[in-house]
Amino acid sequence: MKKSKLSITLVTGFIAAMALSACSNVTSSKNAVVTFTPYGSKEKIDLLTDDMYNTYRNTTNGVSKFYDKILEVLIRYEFKEKNFSEGELNYSEIEKWSENQVKEQKDKAKDNAKSNGTSYDKEWKSILESNNVENAEGLKQKFIYEKEKEVMKNWYADNDKNAADLKDEFLGIKADGTAVQSDVKAAMPYHIRHILVKVDEASDAGEKFYKGTVSEAQAKLLANTVTTLAGGQYTFSQVASMYSEDGSASNGGDVGIMTNAATSGALGMVNEFQLGLYAYDNLYDATNAASPAAAAIKEGLGITDEVKNALPANVVEVPYEAFVNMGKYAEATGDKQGNKLAGGSTALYPRNIIWNKYFNLHNVFVIKNAKKADYSTLANPKDEFATLASDTVYDASLPRFNAQGYLTADDAGKNIIIGVRSQYGIHFMVIEESMYDYQNLATYYDTKLPTDADFDTNTRSYVNYIESANLEDYKKRADDVKSKITSFDATYDYRLYNYLKTQVTINFSGAAQGLGEKINAYIDSQKENNAYKQEDGLKKVWRTYTELLEVQKDNRETEYTTTNVYGVEKTLTRLVPEKIADDFFALYEGSTDAAIYGKFTEEGDYHYYA
Repeated sequence: MKKSKLSITLVTGFIAAMALSACSNVTSSKNAVVTFTPYGSKEKIDLLTDDMYNTYRNTTNGVSKFYDKILEVLIRYEFKEKNFSEGELNYSEIEKWSENQVKEQKDKAKDNAKSNGTSYDKEWKSILESNNVENAEGLKQKFIYEKEKEVMKNWYADNDKNAADLKDEFLGIKADGTAVQSDVKAAMPYHIRHILVKVDEASDAGEKFYKGTVSEAQAKLLANTVTTLAGGQYTFSQVASMYSEDGSASNGGDVGIMTNAATSGALGMVNEFQLGLYAYDNLYDATNAASPAAAAIKEGLGITDEVKNALPANVVEVPYEAFVNMGKYAEATGDKQGNKLAGGSTALYPRNIIWNKYFNLHNVFVIKNAKKADYSTLANPKDEFATLASDTVYDASLPRFNAQGYLTADDAGKNIIIGVRSQYGIHFMVIEESMYDYQNLATYYDTKLPTDADFDTNTRSYVNYIESANLEDYKKRADDVKSKITSFDATYDYRLYNYLKTQVTINFSGAAQGLGEKINAYIDSQKENNAYKQEDGLKKVWRTYTELLEVQKDNRETEYTTTNVYGVEKTLTRLVPEKIADDFFALYEGSTDAAIYGKFTEEGDYHYYA
């Protein structure tokens, strides 16, 4: 009898949720056309009446509504009637939790009434309406189902029968480097750390690629961040905690798991950050580019031949000396006596010349232990910007540069630090776990906790990436992995539906014959649509990024003709040559060279750039 009582409650809930404008006519017939029989039972439980089906079968979202409610009934049946206890919470625990949630909402209504100068009844009604329920019991039942669904989704992702296959689909690459065959698009996860030094873009959008400015404080922070990293006294995490202006600073720069989700036409991180990492890892790292899994990984990240051809052929190498000089030149805004040069133009401040030449770039760069390239022999100032770093080592004693001469995040010479400029400033990024470590990805994204018998503290994983005496810290990281795995597939709920269908026998009869096939077709179409949106989303973000790089290239390479106050014309590069910064700084340090001073006067060569 208990099951029959439940079925009546569920059908009532089904009718209430389904009711649109014709709700008064829905219950005129009691003929059941959709029923289910639990496994091992002979009792049929009514799901849908013929009038209900006939009312909604031809509406635009009728099939999806039928699917939603059938799934709800099956999930609630598992918890309430079959006492589902394999998840993190059972029904009684969920019910208690839901009652507390309702109490919190009632307290919220009281607080809102006081702060808004309204009545409790008005605020409570508003809360009920926002949740699309009629009373406290309806709100409780809503909370119960939402939590039941969450618990079952997590259980499904952890269940031994499903976990391995689901994780394979999430990763997209098997341990042997072959692509996972699936009807959903893989998340292609990366684990990332980063440091952000904030710098605004130029207020004039037309000048943002070649005439940006940085403050003295920003210049010093940029220099201090990199020189501290290179010095080796502090880890990347410690430097992030000290200097990063991002919210991840408190976590040592750990921004967690980054996925390729782009169905909305946007990524989780800004394009320069995320696509810059993809470009470096897939195109500029020679070892990865030669990997047998490269084609599958690039496809999953949307790196087509068209994208590859639109990106620069090589990664930019920025000399370490440029960072040192950024700090050294930060205070220079005039000569030794404080006199302004070239009318006090900020475009000629040494720090801004260095900023625009080396750092105001939206394509990825690496930091090379090198001096700046020699510009003294160049006939055309435009050629100065073609090569930034020389082959001369700046300081061989610095410990954090690897055999290639690139700055890394650790003494072992791994984890090359990748830089990029976005609208927010300079990002220094480290790939903690790349898709090219595909042999170990399944282990890396394991969700075992230190309290589990088979947890190995020596196994490198996202969960034990941290060191903490608090189990909750590990649990949060495990939950982060679970959340990513259960949310990468926009059609994840269909997995629960297909699983729960195996636990009962659903019968579609009468007017509802064929509804099961329609629901299956609806699920297939949703999967196809989401796969298309993911592919299209990646195309859009790559196109936006590569078009920005093309505009940047054009803006920085264009020459222009200008005249001084005496009407004398001269053709210039938009980027200010670095020699001007060096000469400016010489005067700041006390040089009295008349020839240098002459170049900053109104008729001098440098005044044209002001």
